[in-house]
Amino acid sequence: MTDAQTIASRFMEALNERDFQTIASYVDEDVALDTMLGQRTIGAEPLRMAIMSYFRCFDEQFGDMVVMHDGFGQRVAVDTTARGHYRETASGLPAANGQSYSIPSVFVFEVEGGLIVRLTHYRNIRTFEQMLSR
Repeated sequence: MTDAQTIASRFMEALNERDFQTIASYVDEDVALDTMLGQRTIGAEPLRMAIMSYFRCFDEQFGDMVVMHDGFGQRVAVDTTARGHYRETASGLPAANGQSYSIPSVFVFEVEGGLIVRLTHYRNIRTFEQMLSR
């Protein structure tokens, strides 16, 4: 496993454990986060707040992870299945009433100097909205 793959894998484990201190140790102070809803935040603290806000709405775990990397070892993709419950209504999404869901998700990490400088989260938002509308 490359260093970037190890960082991405440990970051994903920390997400599942809600270990925000470990998450912070892997990100650059000026990290860029691109969310599945098309929003971008810049900075370690805004990333932490975005993740905490996300988990307030979604009780979610990531499993079935497949970690892939580019030829240069800087970009890593984690293909995963997000399984969870929608517990608090998120802005721009249907009302929450405890709906359960399971949906493919992809995280793309860009790593420089041993730190994550960009993180992008992808998922089919239309399919996700349909699951949350049940």
